[in-house]
Amino acid sequence: MSDIKYDVLDNSKVASFHKRLTVLAALGPFTDAFNEFGASVSLIAVGVLFHLSALMLSIVTAGYWVGVAGGAVVGGLLSDKLGRKNLFVYDTIGMAVFALLSAASVDGISFFIFRFFLGAFIGIDYAAAVPLVSEYAPADTRGRLLSMEKVFFMLGTIATVGIGLGFTTLVGTYLAWRLDFIIAAIPPIALFLLRRKMPESIRWAVERGDKKRIEKIIQGLRNCGLAPEINLDAVTPKGYSTIQSVKTFFSKTYKRQVAYIFWIGAAYALIINLVSVYSSKFLSDLGASSTDSLLGTLTIDVLGTLGVLLTVFTADKIGRRMLGTLGFGLTAIPSLILLIAYVNHFLSIPLVIGMFSLFFFINVGLVGTLQYVPAAEVFPTNLRGLSVGWEKLFEFGLALPSLALYAVLGIEDTFIYETAMCVIAAVVYYFLSFETKQMTLEQIQDRYTSGGEISYASDFDVKKQSELKGPRSFSNELDKDDDGDRINR
Repeated sequence: MSDIKYDVLDNSKVASFHKRLTVLAALGPFTDAFNEFGASVSLIAVGVLFHLSALMLSIVTAGYWVGVAGGAVVGGLLSDKLGRKNLFVYDTIGMAVFALLSAASVDGISFFIFRFFLGAFIGIDYAAAVPLVSEYAPADTRGRLLSMEKVFFMLGTIATVGIGLGFTTLVGTYLAWRLDFIIAAIPPIALFLLRRKMPESIRWAVERGDKKRIEKIIQGLRNCGLAPEINLDAVTPKGYSTIQSVKTFFSKTYKRQVAYIFWIGAAYALIINLVSVYSSKFLSDLGASSTDSLLGTLTIDVLGTLGVLLTVFTADKIGRRMLGTLGFGLTAIPSLILLIAYVNHFLSIPLVIGMFSLFFFINVGLVGTLQYVPAAEVFPTNLRGLSVGWEKLFEFGLALPSLALYAVLGIEDTFIYETAMCVIAAVVYYFLSFETKQMTLEQIQDRYTSGGEISYASDFDVKKQSELKGPRSFSNELDKDDDGDRINR
């Protein structure tokens, strides 16, 4: 019998603790979207205010995505080394500060710098929050809980574009974007206070061999009916080498995982940015007014959100492979329709909004949700933060060249590129991906890791424990300890 068993976590029903943790984690992507799609509001104004060419505007705006990419990789290494919780709590301060500074930008350089550092703290948040949710989620609902991060991301896009549209109507285009970024600082301030009540990842604490922290976490989890069986005598304190971690990550053992997660981020970034951030500029170039461009963008975002909601309820049923393959492949249809319309001279603003909305519904709904799921599943605990950072490196890092590409390509070439890229992405994804639905994190390693580099032994009962009662609320039964964790006395 194993000395470390996570059955009670893996077989649990979704309880108030899971819901609270999921929402507090998902408000990070909400903040990301509020800032990211705040660029949709600012795109029209910043270029004029700061005298930027179309190419320079794309580069300056994409500074945010470069920051997220870099922050996610650094944050991933820190998350695996220092733990999820400290980053989960304190990165919110940087998110709030640089959102406010972005609103105060005086030129293209300051706008680039402030949004770069804002993005960096957002990237750190992903590398802490996503693994934390994954490491506490029940096996058969892990996809749904992780997908909620995308739901909140989409709510953030609707909120920022909607608020930006309202401000544009009230105070004009050249002031609206500043107010939008000021409001973006509010959620991180609230998160700083609320996230302090959440525990460190029990899986991470066991991986590090931190017996004192394990005892505190288990004491609190026991009050919720979620305490795993861990023999502390079998736990051995372990060191952590960043260099060795990176070497292991890129070793032959995980070569398929590395390629799989790379393609999720890279292919998504090379397809989605035309319809997401660049949509308002694209509509404006076709002759739409500032207000109409933002209304069109808002319509697109709402349809995308409906697609994500659909995926939340199917991610654990149809699985990761089918979601990604259909999401990439079907997106080629609206792109092809727009290409045909342009070549035959019947392209119109309403048609673009309609096809972009369908594009967003399919691609963001099916593929966008994958930005939060496989990376948090296919690597072991000691590499999970880095895995999330690896995916975000390409999802956000390729935003700059893709936005620059749209600025250089003409309309026809853009539609040709999008159509072809969707088909290529679907084929490659199908052959790189593997299925992880309703499997425990340790079972995934046992099945898909060559060489069996599992850092601790575990016993797993994959049958649902129907007699397991729903856990009680974690936060209501906790008191604060000296590490900032909330543990029942």
